[in-house]
Amino acid sequence: MQNMENALLCLLCLLGSGLVLLGTPEPVPELRPGLSPPGHGREEPELAEALREVLAELGTREPPALEKRLSWVPWCEPWQSCAVRRGARIGKRCSCSPGTSCNLFTLKCS
Repeated sequence: MQNMENALLCLLCLLGSGLVLLGTPEPVPELRPGLSPPGHGREEPELAEALREVLAELGTREPPALEKRLSWVPWCEPWQSCAVRRGARIGKRCSCSPGTSCNLFTLKCS
């Protein structure tokens, strides 16, 4: 009996909320006086010119070298020089391909 009462109560709530929603007027979007529809504004040429300037500025800048980004090092061919000795330090020029390693005596992939 209680299940039937709960079902009737839910049905009554749904019907009531449906009637409330039907009675609520939907706001109508309208243009304010002095404004033109999208795509026909006076500021559009100004925005387009600003966009062109930004794109031109971005196009002239060179991206950072691939080697500098994310500490990426290119692959070496076998027997190619893979390191450089700078005094007491050894700098990496490239990574040896899988199956080979950089010989620190000859500074070549082997």
